[in-house]
Amino acid sequence: MKSASPASMDYYKYVEDILEPQDIHDANRVSPATATNGLFVIIALILIVVHAFNLYLFLGAGMWPVIPLLIHLGVSAFVGILAYAQYRRGMDVQHLALLAIVSTTTGIFGAVGALFGFIVNSVFLARSHHFTEWYETIFPSDVISDPQTIFDSITEGLDENPSAYSVMPFNDVMRLGSENQKRRALAKMTSRFSPRFAPAFKAALSDSNNTIRVQAATAIAKVEREFTTKLERIELARGERPNDPTLTMALAKFYDDYAFTGVLDSELEKLNRTRAIDNYKAYLQKDPNSSEAWIAVGRLLYRNHQWAEAAEWFRAALDRGWKVNTMVLWYFECLFRLGQHRELRRAILEFGRGISSQEELPRDVREAVGLWMQVA
Repeated sequence: MKSASPASMDYYKYVEDILEPQDIHDANRVSPATATNGLFVIIALILIVVHAFNLYLFLGAGMWPVIPLLIHLGVSAFVGILAYAQYRRGMDVQHLALLAIVSTTTGIFGAVGALFGFIVNSVFLARSHHFTEWYETIFPSDVISDPQTIFDSITEGLDENPSAYSVMPFNDVMRLGSENQKRRALAKMTSRFSPRFAPAFKAALSDSNNTIRVQAATAIAKVEREFTTKLERIELARGERPNDPTLTMALAKFYDDYAFTGVLDSELEKLNRTRAIDNYKAYLQKDPNSSEAWIAVGRLLYRNHQWAEAAEWFRAALDRGWKVNTMVLWYFECLFRLGQHRELRRAILEFGRGISSQEELPRDVREAVGLWMQVA
């Protein structure tokens, strides 16, 4: 599998790729570079020489015919035993077994034919296509991207709508929408679940309509089932590759993602945060320079209100040069919560100028940092 940076990797896809069954065409495909190929070529060349010499003894040396026959039987038995031994070791012996059979029955002619067949087969494998590539040439999969779909809709006039319409946020649908609108909104939120939908789900759970409450509870149960299913898949992948650090990161990201859904049981979410921290720390033992894992531990400690430990993690990350805006603000917050105002002033003097100049940050945040810089 191709390597990818931790920040850009789809961990769920990585897990599914590990658990995906091997393609039947790959399982029955013999590699052109198996370990027995070199042995086959050597044995074939030796057999050609031995059988040629033995044929000379039989036809031209005037020797008693029983001696060349015994030599032939001994050589054939040796090659057969060698092929069987390689087979017992789990090696690919199709060429070696064929060599043993044809050289036993036809001598030098079988050895030459087996070697020629091996060379022809190697040339064919070098030029052959994988089954999926061959199938794609016959039945190409025409996947249309979203931008192409939109472009086609515009050019074909399918986007025209004679009446004006607007989109209502899910929270407003749960408060003000009709029963049909609420049911459709819940179906959409369930199929494309995001932690941002948690307030809308909670509003649906307290709806006056019993049907809406039941549908919301069913949707949350579905989210919890998906949580369990994904966890089982990751654990299965870890069973196949117990020493793969990427799977440790996948498990940490999984617990991290489900720690703030807002719809799971509060104790389960707290347990998810703790498990995410443990797995991030386990990953850092193998890759101590992972900024993603380092910052994630600090963020989870911050969310757990473990201010002192979170401040230590943020300070260590900042000392390594990982100056992420949100992390700097979390570091300020931790110092303020701990009452370490002197350390907070020093941190604001060190990192505050970079924060106050970030236009993408909220105005009140920049103004607060600017005020602290004046005081510091």
